[in-house]
Amino acid sequence: MTTRESDPLADLLERIDQALDDGDIEDARTALQLARELEGDSHPEVLFAEAGIAWEEHGPDAAEAILKRIEKDHPSHADALYALARIAEERDDAQAMVDYHLRVLELDASADKNARIGTPQELDYIEAVARDMLEELPAPFGERLEHVPVVLEQRPSRDIVLEGFDPRALGLFEGPTDGDSHTPAPTRIVLFTSNLLVDFVEEEDLREQIEVTLLHEIGHFFNLDEDDLKRLGLE
Repeated sequence: MTTRESDPLADLLERIDQALDDGDIEDARTALQLARELEGDSHPEVLFAEAGIAWEEHGPDAAEAILKRIEKDHPSHADALYALARIAEERDDAQAMVDYHLRVLELDASADKNARIGTPQELDYIEAVARDMLEELPAPFGERLEHVPVVLEQRPSRDIVLEGFDPRALGLFEGPTDGDSHTPAPTRIVLFTSNLLVDFVEEEDLREQIEVTLLHEIGHFFNLDEDDLKRLGLE
């Protein structure tokens, strides 16, 4: 749970992301041009930002050629491979999606080691936040969840990624849902710690996302959708 040190390129990339979130394509393009002047047209992060703008303006097909260029020139650029997996998913090309996902999983796991993601202190924090949230659940829900373990894993396993699971998912629910006494399998909720820690570096954001993710998976156990969770005061 560290704060990223500011640098000019990172600030411009963050500005592009925010502009795209706000629907401000013109500002995104202005920031992209500044990034090009700073690092050049062929820098992988500049290209990836360009792909993001193309996707926002014209759809995934417009971004694909840029992402493929990144894949060719910078094959370890996990974010570009992940975006290509999303394109394959939209095209119902399950095999291509899985192939990209497996490469992303391997690259992300390697990056975890290099960045020392998942220190004992970080894992203790995730566990503490999850435990606190479970203890604060209204009694009927908390009691029915007593036999459902919440476990921490670094990232999804290769086996479930091979089945089509997203390697950058934040959580997972597995097993029979509440009231299902016929399915002979254990029930569990998984929080993927490295995915949480990489995506949410600020402590406040991390805490919020741990709670959101856990509630989402609890919703699966109780067969509840997002509206149900809100109606029951579990958001």
